[in-house]
Amino acid sequence: MKFTSTPVTRFESVSRGYRFYVLALLTVVFIVNFIDRQVLSVLIEPIKRDLQLTDTQLGLLSGLAFALFYVTAGVPVARLADLRSRRKLIAVCMIVWSSMTALCGMAANFVQLLMARIGVAVGEAGCVAPSHSILSDYYRPADRPTALSIYSAGASVGIFLGLLGGGLLAELYGWRAALVIIGLPGIAVAFVVLLTLREPLRGMSLPEHAAPAMQAPKHFWSDLGLLLRRRTLLFIALAGGFQSMVTYGVANWLPAFFMRVHAMSPSQAGATLAVINGLVAGLGAIVAGSVTAHLSRIERRWLLWVPTVATVVSTPLYAFAVLTPSVSTSLMLLTPAAFMSMMYVGPALAATHGVAGVSLRATGVALTLFVSNLLGIGGGALVVGMVSDAFIAAEPTVSLRYGLLAVLLANIPAAVGYLLAASSVRNDWHE
Repeated sequence: MKFTSTPVTRFESVSRGYRFYVLALLTVVFIVNFIDRQVLSVLIEPIKRDLQLTDTQLGLLSGLAFALFYVTAGVPVARLADLRSRRKLIAVCMIVWSSMTALCGMAANFVQLLMARIGVAVGEAGCVAPSHSILSDYYRPADRPTALSIYSAGASVGIFLGLLGGGLLAELYGWRAALVIIGLPGIAVAFVVLLTLREPLRGMSLPEHAAPAMQAPKHFWSDLGLLLRRRTLLFIALAGGFQSMVTYGVANWLPAFFMRVHAMSPSQAGATLAVINGLVAGLGAIVAGSVTAHLSRIERRWLLWVPTVATVVSTPLYAFAVLTPSVSTSLMLLTPAAFMSMMYVGPALAATHGVAGVSLRATGVALTLFVSNLLGIGGGALVVGMVSDAFIAAEPTVSLRYGLLAVLLANIPAAVGYLLAASSVRNDWHE
């Protein structure tokens, strides 16, 4: 297979091998994205001791402060992805977030760590929407749920590697060195993207009769208004946001929970949760994508029904896992809960692509992620931290239990949102 950065203009001219290479490369980018984002969760306890931080401050670092800059930068970056080279945008943003992750290891206080985390957030805003836009041009609509689920599983692999590597590196070299070692390799991956990824013609994966829909975006506010009038997009964004509150809240605080409540070491908690929140959750995302790709050919609403079922079933499993005093029972319950925790991502994003249409795909994904991440990343970790701080004086060892239970309530409006989106998705579909 010959690698070149020359643009590709015809879907038929792309070999299956190169198409898979694009998917694999962008998945690696997403894996690095999540390693750099989530490694902080397994370093919470040593950072808390070293810098004398509260759970609320730690929730801000991985939650609201990160999310505000992540989602604010996300929409204009996605707009650039609809108008300019997506390949170059991904590479530049990857260099930024990888460098800022390494700088986090040099922070001497809360403010310096906060500033570095904001830099990570701004850089990572240029990952998902441009990648989704490229993948939609390399894969036909019927194949997108599977491709996007494989891509989305990169988050779980990133969590696995971040927790496993972060925990081991923190014990061997300390949390500062762990962040530097984890951050720098992303710069090399960025150059691989720049040199080997071919920019595809927008809309080339659609049949010829769809060509009239492939017009370039004209005016941001009019295009935004057009997207906002598609109620399915708003329901998906809100549902994904509430579910992300649970996903990010649980992922950020479970390592600290097992260290405090069940007396695990950083490496033990990192290795154990790396398998559960990483590999098991990633497998669930891939299975959901494959099953949904088949079901959605028969009935498009399965793109939203699958996330609904997974959300409803996983919630009580998480609750009992947090409540049980037995560490083995807790881990046993977490395993199926984690398997279903990422099932919503691929199908819901495939629905977002279809509703947004060709010319507004990156902007539509960014709009969905704006709402989703503001609620999810911004609210999940912060809610857990604030509730934990409210109980920490009375029950310092198990206060995180109450924070984790509180954030699980967000899965109720998430399930309702998916059902409402399913009721309107057929009318709002634009391929």
